[in-house]
Amino acid sequence: MRKGTRKKKRNGLPVWALLKAVLLSGAAATAAMLLFALLLYLEWLPDEAIPIGNAIVKVLSAAFAGWLIGRTESDRAWLFGGIAGVLFTGFSTLLFSLFLGSFRATWTLASDALLSFALGSAAAALTAWRRTRPAPKT
Repeated sequence: MRKGTRKKKRNGLPVWALLKAVLLSGAAATAAMLLFALLLYLEWLPDEAIPIGNAIVKVLSAAFAGWLIGRTESDRAWLFGGIAGVLFTGFSTLLFSLFLGSFRATWTLASDALLSFALGSAAAALTAWRRTRPAPKT
């Protein structure tokens, strides 16, 4: 093995990977919401689609944050993916609360955080497993 090619084992919290995952999933959620708003504006979707559209964007964004963590972490990807999902939920809630001018902690926020943890964990674990699994024998 050449000098300097061995990967260093990292311990602790991958702060930069979490920050990157939260910011990129936030950007993806913003783009998805803008597209959703355009579809509503053009009347291609009815107003009744708003709650389900919001839920779909939240779910996909939390899973995207977990997927991003799973691409970089392999040791405890499920844990860090869950943390990324919860951080995304907290970040988006805080951002929308700033725009609205008020913040209320409700049971819906707690269920969103729990769902985001589960989805982020699952996406990160599956991504890390797929990335580190042994090659199939042929």
